[in-house]
Amino acid sequence: MRAALLAGALTAALALTLAACGSGSSSSSTSTEAAASAAAKADLAVRRAAESRAPKGSSPTLRAIYATFPPPKPNPEAKRSAAVIKAGERACTGKTPSEVKDTYYPIAVKKGKLEAKGEEAMMIARIGSYETSATKSASFTAGQLGADAYQATLPPALAQYGYQGCVYALAQRLEGEMAPKR
Repeated sequence: MRAALLAGALTAALALTLAACGSGSSSSSTSTEAAASAAAKADLAVRRAAESRAPKGSSPTLRAIYATFPPPKPNPEAKRSAAVIKAGERACTGKTPSEVKDTYYPIAVKKGKLEAKGEEAMMIARIGSYETSATKSASFTAGQLGADAYQATLPPALAQYGYQGCVYALAQRLEGEMAPKR
């Protein structure tokens, strides 16, 4: 569900899978290694570009948040993904993760998208404990949980795009709070 973190994990898993595949011949092995290396380099380039957007003098945590939560990109193969990303951004802009949870968690439970006693719902309910450490951890768990509550209100085919927009807006707010004062 946490699309931003899953993308990095999937890239790493793909690289490992590609590296483990092959017929044993050196040419197949070499091309597999080259593909894995290219995927890892592309992921690193995206992360570095996002991290470079951080203001000068930013803390390592803030730079990592910029790298972990870059602006979401619509999927050209998924109709309405751009609109759903924008809707997610609008729904979460200017709110804290707790405010997002307070708005969307009851809707998700009422729609039956979240079980009130389920594991995910229980984590979302504890969002406040994660908010207190938000400026110390690049994982931004509170923002991801707030975006999870929003995501659970959306149709499954578009939910990941709404999540991306929401978590990006929440990360933007945190970035503003953490940016060096001038």
